[in-house]
Amino acid sequence: MGVDSLKTAKIGKVVLTKKLCEEENEVIVARDRDAKTKLAEGRFISCNFNDQIVVHGGTSYELRDSDIVSTAHPSVYIILLLSGELEFSYDGLKFHLDAQEHPQGVVVNLLTPANFCRAIREHNQVSKLNIVLKPAWFNQRQQLKEYRDFFNRDRCYYKLSLDKPIALLLKQAISISTPSTFVEHMEFECLTHQIIAECLKQTPKLPLIASPSEESNSEIQVADIVSYIETHLDSNLSLEQLSQQFSMSISTLQRQFKQALNITVNGYIRFRRLEIAYNHLQRGLVSITEAAYEAGYQHPANFTHAFKREFGMTPHELVRRSH
Repeated sequence: MGVDSLKTAKIGKVVLTKKLCEEENEVIVARDRDAKTKLAEGRFISCNFNDQIVVHGGTSYELRDSDIVSTAHPSVYIILLLSGELEFSYDGLKFHLDAQEHPQGVVVNLLTPANFCRAIREHNQVSKLNIVLKPAWFNQRQQLKEYRDFFNRDRCYYKLSLDKPIALLLKQAISISTPSTFVEHMEFECLTHQIIAECLKQTPKLPLIASPSEESNSEIQVADIVSYIETHLDSNLSLEQLSQQFSMSISTLQRQFKQALNITVNGYIRFRRLEIAYNHLQRGLVSITEAAYEAGYQHPANFTHAFKREFGMTPHELVRRSH
């Protein structure tokens, strides 16, 4: 499974995306109802260390122009680019990294959720690594007090100088496949911590702060609706509640959401809850009955039907494959 994401209206219609295996490569595709449009293909890395550090990246070739949007939750984000170009933003904090001459990187701190946008550009080949440090990781490390000025500021960042030692570590990490054994997992975790340490050494005393966003009001509002939904998926969400939250009629809410993202509000909420159920079942965190309840299904049969229609397998089949 890939990251949950949405496409903005500027460059074409891409809804939710996922990662598929196809012969030698993995492919990122748009989850349209009518067709699965390929966005990028290559080798991808994905690893989660105790739900405190998340690593993903790899080398990919981008196949078509797309702007993918998702919600970035409170964490420290380390973005390292070995080759290619990378355009992305967190609300009004925009970055353009170009590694044509040398690797580039940036560290961004978020204390509150932000609307994340990542540009995919046709014919762009990218080798990159993203490391997400969740709040729990910092809370267990009192020795990080010297970096508190940075960690206590929302939407601040600093650019990295990727000298030869860091570049070599980055190249080594990107060349590794997703760990499958306990030893491989440990080795990759050690390598990840080496990269984190090198990046934290460069933490400045006065980090840069985000400037105001230049996005249009309509773009900001739809992105804010997505962000609100993402942070309230475990509660009862209705069109009435969302329309009141954002001071608009239900018809306006539905129209703007559909025009911007090519999916209905309820369709987005339904899929995201199913995808969370998929991830929880895959990791053995809940039973099938619990997953169905959390996804908003009172009858297991309805949950199984919706699950199979979305993922091509039943919850029982996923559990058997994962464990």
